[in-house]
Amino acid sequence: MVHRPDGPWDPGLQIERTTLAWLRTTLAFIIGLLVLLRMLGHVSALAALICAALALPLGLATGWLLWRRHLDGERRLRDRAPLPGGALPAAVSALAVLAGCSGLAFVIFA
Repeated sequence: MVHRPDGPWDPGLQIERTTLAWLRTTLAFIIGLLVLLRMLGHVSALAALICAALALPLGLATGWLLWRRHLDGERRLRDRAPLPGGALPAAVSALAVLAGCSGLAFVIFA
């Protein structure tokens, strides 16, 4: 007979998979932005500095939100409370918009 955990979730799997997915998404955006900043730096140093000043702190904040969401999600699952809010998806969306604006700036200035 298969042992089922007490509750609707398997401890140790759902939260880790979600955290790893958010981590891959965040790292992909950060690496993409760094490559774009490198290319933009050859065209306009000022535009590259402005994009870097916005992108790098936002990337670090997203990583911090990711870790905080992971710990909060584990605690809430154990307490059978509602899962965390949407600060992390909002930060990743802002990072995506910034990546798009940086790409647009590269196309315009190039």
